[in-house]
Amino acid sequence: MKSRNLKTIHDLIVTNYQKHDLGNGRFLHTFQPSTTDTIYQFEANAEDVLVQGERYNIGFTEDNGIKTIDTSCLSKASVLDKDFSYQYARNMSKQKHEENRGKNDSRVKHSESDGYYWGRKYAWREFGLALPREAFEIYLIECVGHPMINCQVITEGYPQGEDSVAFQDDGLEDAIDALIQSAVIVNNGPYFKSPLYFDGRRKFTIKGVPAITDKK
Repeated sequence: MKSRNLKTIHDLIVTNYQKHDLGNGRFLHTFQPSTTDTIYQFEANAEDVLVQGERYNIGFTEDNGIKTIDTSCLSKASVLDKDFSYQYARNMSKQKHEENRGKNDSRVKHSESDGYYWGRKYAWREFGLALPREAFEIYLIECVGHPMINCQVITEGYPQGEDSVAFQDDGLEDAIDALIQSAVIVNNGPYFKSPLYFDGRRKFTIKGVPAITDKK
């Protein structure tokens, strides 16, 4: 499972790619994105991992100003990478967390007091942007039976609420994590299969970065 603190950057052009011998056959690989002085690094063997001038998506952590790439979340920008797409979507959702939570609190009405519940749209915006909304809801309802309750969604300007369902917050993030981590690409994408999604009998898509949006 990827770190929930992983940051992501899309479509960096690699320049000044260097390798520094650490001994014992390990090397510190460093590079700078085109047009910036920022340095990213990771440990690997002596062989080249990156191609000078190529565009990459990267996931990284930062500690005391040192930006270290998670090589399992490193891919060419032209390649669909489920882990990078998921981390990118998670970061997008984190940036809009307060907005999503505020809309959920004001528009999703129910009487349940056992835990926090997300209306289906806001649950998708908070946890599932790497997936099509339909696949997100089908997975939770039909495949894993995630706890949910009946609710009403109040839309601004409309006096009557709309009957809907809301998903329990507890365990929701872990459920989506499990789906992404178990997903296996089919014929180079964009379709994937997972034993958690109808026992692998049906396919679903994971979006490439350019297609990730919080609009349905």
